[in-house]
Amino acid sequence: MNLSEFIAASALLTLMPGPDILFVMAQSMTQGRRAGVSVALGLCSGLFVHTAAAALGVSLLIASSPLLFGFVRYAGIAYLVYMGIVSLRDRGEAPGAESETCPASFGKLYRTGVAMNLLNPKVILFFLAFLPQFVDPTGTTPRTDMLMLGVVFAAVAVVVFTGVALGADFISSRLGLRRISSRTLGRIRAGVYGAIALMFLFY
Repeated sequence: MNLSEFIAASALLTLMPGPDILFVMAQSMTQGRRAGVSVALGLCSGLFVHTAAAALGVSLLIASSPLLFGFVRYAGIAYLVYMGIVSLRDRGEAPGAESETCPASFGKLYRTGVAMNLLNPKVILFFLAFLPQFVDPTGTTPRTDMLMLGVVFAAVAVVVFTGVALGADFISSRLGLRRISSRTLGRIRAGVYGAIALMFLFY
């Protein structure tokens, strides 16, 4: 197992365009960097569950069962549609307000990140295909090695997603995006949820 190669590969794969990057960017641009980081931490926390599931064979069971895999996919789509509807109904705060400073917002955004990651069928398949490539199947502790790699991957993802959140917040502040009305921002977030739902549907 070459750890440096694994870290480099993890960073590059995390930076690839996908639902997670899109969601972190959208939250950070419309609600500020704290919102983006909160979502990022939630997304990365979900990776620990995926790692354990892959190491214990649960992910393989889900991926090999059209019924179970379909359940995860459509549960994720239903959740995203629900969040989109909530975004459309949410009046939000005054334009330019830092809504992420609300004490309850971190927990809410964190839980949203966790739910999105756990209900993302792409992550299930990704971990099944990616992690075993760096694990010696003839080793004495392949499951432990896979768990360790999952922790490293999650740590890399935290760094990458945090950087994305900070960068998106900087761009948003330069463009004055959060001075747009709360109704418009809600529509933008709803559009992002819809786009991610389509990604889940056609993956």
